Amino acid sequence: MNITDITNTGHTLNYSNRPVPEIHVLDLLNVAVWAPNDGLREPWRFIFIGSGSTDIMAGLQEEAPAYLILVIKEERDAHKREEDFAAACCLVQNLHLLVQESKLHVRMTMNDWIYDRASAHRFGVHQEERIVAVLELGYLEQPIEPITAAHSPELNFELL
Repeated sequence: MNITDITNTGHTLNYSNRPVPEIHVLDLLNVAVWAPNDGLREPWRFIFIGSGSTDIMAGLQEEAPAYLILVIKEERDAHKREEDFAAACCLVQNLHLLVQESKLHVRMTMNDWIYDRASAHRFGVHQEERIVAVLELGYLEQPIEPITAAHSPELNFELL
């Protein structure tokens, strides 16, 4: 599989009943955390919701075999806060690429509830933290077919 196959995928998901082992997710995260961040702050923390506990996400997320909530420390300095958010997004991209090698699927979501402090607190998010995204994880029943070049998004590119 090449990089085009990995990034140009469809959005209809049918997960198998196969559980997502937390040790597998931890192994992937140990590589994915090598995301760029000025000062090597590593501001993130992860909350894993695996098999047997996924009902806690009912009504908040689409159904998936496992969820990973990505949380970052909310810096007072606006510049650091933006850098940390960007680094967390790079971490998600790293994870997305790694997951493809193991036939696992990940989908990043940013539903409205992540901005509600009461909902975030329910998952153990501290006052000085914020949720960046919720990653839905699972093994698919059938592999996703890549989108052909004819369906590629329009790229806006200017040369000065």
